[in-house]
Amino acid sequence: MSFETFADFYSRYYRLILTVAEQRLGGVSDAEDITAEVFRIAWTHHTAGNTLTLAWVYQVLRNVIGNEYRRRVRADQLVDQIGSVLWLNNALASGTDDAAHLRRTLLGMAEEDRELLYMAFWEDLTRTEIAGILGISPGAARVRLTRAKRKLRARLDEQEQEAAERKEANDGRT
Repeated sequence: MSFETFADFYSRYYRLILTVAEQRLGGVSDAEDITAEVFRIAWTHHTAGNTLTLAWVYQVLRNVIGNEYRRRVRADQLVDQIGSVLWLNNALASGTDDAAHLRRTLLGMAEEDRELLYMAFWEDLTRTEIAGILGISPGAARVRLTRAKRKLRARLDEQEQEAAERKEANDGRT
């Protein structure tokens, strides 16, 4: 329950938590706010005499990000009710066209698959770390990740095929 223990934990995982939040939310400002909230919760947990682990703080991060997603949905619904104001989706506004396309594709996937892909490729977590966070064996993490990659590849291939068909149809009209 010492300050030094918490400071060490904070130093060790701050950058990872901030990076994950930024990748998920698409902006530095929101990511900093989310990271601050995660470590506020971690501090409360620590001062209550509980142990801090990466798996625990990562789950807190997922919960806080989930709250932010729900807040954004409510805000979007409010904007829709108020009038025809365009609301920019921060998660899709940043990055190149390819990055935006990939993010849109990921957002259309099941949450479990999306989480695995984010952990493995954006957060650069090992299979063992992913397994610890999800409470599964490393073998199960590997299998789930392989399946998620296949689903992503299939979605991207399908979108590419649809784009080619639209282009072909448009070229035929001119």
